[in-house]
Amino acid sequence: MAKFCLVTFGCKLNQADSALIRRVVAKFHKEASEKEADFVILNTCGVVEKTELKIIKKAKELKRKRKKIVLAGCLPLISPEVAKNIADGMVGPTNILDLPKVIKGVLRGKKTISLKTRFLDKARLGCVALNKESCVAIIPISEGCLSSCAYCVTRLARKKLRSFKKEAILENIKSAISMGAKEIQLTSQDLAIYGLDKGKMELGDLLKEIAKIQGSFKVRLGMMNPQYAKRIFNQILKILKDDKFYKFLHLPFQSGSNNILKAMGRGYKREDILRLVKGFRRNFKRGLLATDVIVGFPGESERDFKETLSLVKKIKPDILHIFKFSKRKGSLCDHLKDFPDRIKKERSKILTRVWKEIAKEQSRKYLGKTLKVLIVEKRGNSFLARPDSYKAVILKEGKVGEWQRVKIIKTKPNYLVGKALKN
Repeated sequence: MAKFCLVTFGCKLNQADSALIRRVVAKFHKEASEKEADFVILNTCGVVEKTELKIIKKAKELKRKRKKIVLAGCLPLISPEVAKNIADGMVGPTNILDLPKVIKGVLRGKKTISLKTRFLDKARLGCVALNKESCVAIIPISEGCLSSCAYCVTRLARKKLRSFKKEAILENIKSAISMGAKEIQLTSQDLAIYGLDKGKMELGDLLKEIAKIQGSFKVRLGMMNPQYAKRIFNQILKILKDDKFYKFLHLPFQSGSNNILKAMGRGYKREDILRLVKGFRRNFKRGLLATDVIVGFPGESERDFKETLSLVKKIKPDILHIFKFSKRKGSLCDHLKDFPDRIKKERSKILTRVWKEIAKEQSRKYLGKTLKVLIVEKRGNSFLARPDSYKAVILKEGKVGEWQRVKIIKTKPNYLVGKALKN
């Protein structure tokens, strides 16, 4: 029996895929440390060039150690030539069940590839990511998306939307809870479009069914493209009021300029973002808003960038993911002239400074407050906990899976420090 090691890059979807990869491969091979492994599976992401370069560096390091490499995930489909040069075997996101065959070929010294796109109902297969140090389960609800964002190459790997069966998703959640999960993270490329491949937006119906599941747990909704979220937003706000759901919203707006949003092919305007955020803030005074921004998209003028800055100042996001535009071959905008990196870096720095001041102000509102938190993960000598808003709270002591009353004694831009109170 050969030994394997699994290394995961990228998003929550990849983490969920890794749970399935581990299960499929562990039937035939033993998991071990990287040093002991006969072959290493790199579950890859190719959204930005920086991540691709990181994967290439890791692969070269493994090659020097004479390890066989199997590339899984998006990179083999996004950058096939690069992937061929560093891999002994490859599978795409929908070919995970072919891994035993691919690995068999690799161990025999034959380059083996399985990249033909097919439908793989990962919910039915029980694609649940849950590790020993946490009580968080990542549950995928669909694969692919319906958007046509000019900068995106993930569509090359995960293709069009394929929603998983509602019954299988619900069973997955129940199974995760029976295994000790207390936090359920629903994930997909775009949560809002769940069911649209079958002709109807069914996210609301799915969330209502999840709320009926027995047990003490919390649900965190994944990213939703405003293009589709605006169509079911009132329904989402109503569902978020249920005690089982964190008052958390991940709504990536990408740019505050309508000109750039149109060039990106995002399907909404600045005014839509302002309306959605206003509705969320009105309903949840302590709700947590997360968003994403791309700086330096081709054609982004100083005025366009200032409109992004002003939008950030208006909506005051608690979490802001800033990405410098990364030109990717195969994207709809790969022919456009890119900005010099220095301009993208400068805009990123300006945006980061603005957001940090906002985040400091948002966090300070919690100082001295008493919160009920769920301890979800052990991190070294400390614990990560989440209140109803999903704001990160760091504790010195606790037990994963338990609820605790804490007093906030210190604040940072992106997390709080709490002290446990005696019940």
